[in-house]
Amino acid sequence: MTEHEAYVALNLVPSMGGETARAGIARFGSAAAFLARGAADLVGLPDVGRVRAAAFADAFATVPWRAEIERAAKAAVRLVTPADPEWPAALSSIHCPPLALYVAGDPAALSATPCLAVVGTRAPTPYGSENARTFSYRLAQAGVTIVSGLARGVDTAAAEGALLARGRTIAVIGAALDRLYPPENRGLARRIVAAGGAVVSEYPFGRFADRQTFPMRNRLVSGLCAGTLCIEAGLTSGTLITADHAMEQGRSVMAIPGRICDPTALGCLKLLRDGARLVASPEDVLDELSSLPLLPGGRPARAHPEGAPRAAAPSAPAPASAPPAPAAPASDPEERRILDAIRSSDGLTPDGVVAATGLPAHRVGPMLIALEMKGAVRRAPDGTCSIRRPR
Repeated sequence: MTEHEAYVALNLVPSMGGETARAGIARFGSAAAFLARGAADLVGLPDVGRVRAAAFADAFATVPWRAEIERAAKAAVRLVTPADPEWPAALSSIHCPPLALYVAGDPAALSATPCLAVVGTRAPTPYGSENARTFSYRLAQAGVTIVSGLARGVDTAAAEGALLARGRTIAVIGAALDRLYPPENRGLARRIVAAGGAVVSEYPFGRFADRQTFPMRNRLVSGLCAGTLCIEAGLTSGTLITADHAMEQGRSVMAIPGRICDPTALGCLKLLRDGARLVASPEDVLDELSSLPLLPGGRPARAHPEGAPRAAAPSAPAPASAPPAPAAPASDPEERRILDAIRSSDGLTPDGVVAATGLPAHRVGPMLIALEMKGAVRRAPDGTCSIRRPR
């Protein structure tokens, strides 16, 4: 048995926590050597008495790791373990790193530099959704890989913003890849993979999402990244769990302020009181990322302890003083049709754009968002779109 196969097998063992697995690997020298041990050898591992040792030994002898590897191959899913060169080094330094990752898409995306987690509530306000899309769009344009959890709300908006910029994004989900949650984001997951990103899970095939899997997922979202940007969150939001993981991992935490009377702003306000960096523009985020020292594998991260000198990351994006130029506002023929229609009518609602151009509504909506982000279109409070005039 190879080390790769042994890690896959350990990840399938029921009730085998990550700490127990790592203790066994450390004691016996390798994952394969650990799996070859009998019950008598396993007694004495953390929280492992004779009963658990016997259960683990039985599981070691019967775990269906070959079938899991075959299933992954048929599903075009890459199994990546700490024994593999594709393993993201940043995860090796976090508390309780996973034993295996199931990757749909490009495993190289997991070691992209720089990488930013964009997280927030599943029920954002229009302000939160707009910020998630706009920040992710601009940052993806600048070469930042956007990481989220593929959840409803902010996670979805962040992934969509990165894709509109033709950037790369990663979704770490709290279920197995064949039990993707939420199910309405299956199409979004396919688009992420097609764009050169990845959809990732640490859970074996068949595992449904539950209250335990989501908090566990959050440590991977933050662990892959140099920093975590909190868009909008309530005081009980799982976003704060991700921020806590990021701080424990020595990563930078940033937050966008909101209205003090808005419940979805209270989580970000708490983070700001606790020392998160206040950011008001994508350039603020680029400035923070460019100032961070490197994580294992060449990834920028916050220095420890606080106040220690920061080394500039040579591969980080340009600082705020030299932001990347926006994309041409009418580089796509359909975008030009939309701009021409809006220009000739001196302003149109999205439904008016559909009627004037003959384009389907499901295409017009995302393109209007993209044109708004590019600075070509402005949207009034009543939803009317007009050409943004140069100042």
